[in-house]
Amino acid sequence: MTEKDAIPAGWERVQLTSDFANEVGPFYRRTDPVGLGFVAQARHANNNGVVHGGALATLADIGLFVIAADGRDLMNGATLSLNLNYLQPGKVGRFIHCQGRIVREGSSIIFVEGSVRDGAEELITFNGVIKRFRQ
Repeated sequence: MTEKDAIPAGWERVQLTSDFANEVGPFYRRTDPVGLGFVAQARHANNNGVVHGGALATLADIGLFVIAADGRDLMNGATLSLNLNYLQPGKVGRFIHCQGRIVREGSSIIFVEGSVRDGAEELITFNGVIKRFRQ
């Protein structure tokens, strides 16, 4: 199976503005429901052969901004806090994605909660707070 075969219908490749994020990706986005995902490759694995927790945390961190922007272009901002609960490992070769919702939104602070999933299986639950910068 190729990487392209692992990407479910309805997801489109997104070019992010962060060099770091583009090194970790490529990432794919959907707007209904809002989500961000990537195909876990061998380079994302830890010594145990499963997806490294840092790769999953990066997906959740970038996903905060996709969720807060309702799937549109990412906003300019910074993560103030990110809390993760690891439930089970991700598998290499699988399409792993995050989804979530805005819990509360002020003029510049946004609270988000969500999960990182492999299909129907929940790998991580997370909640975070981001600071939106004025454009």
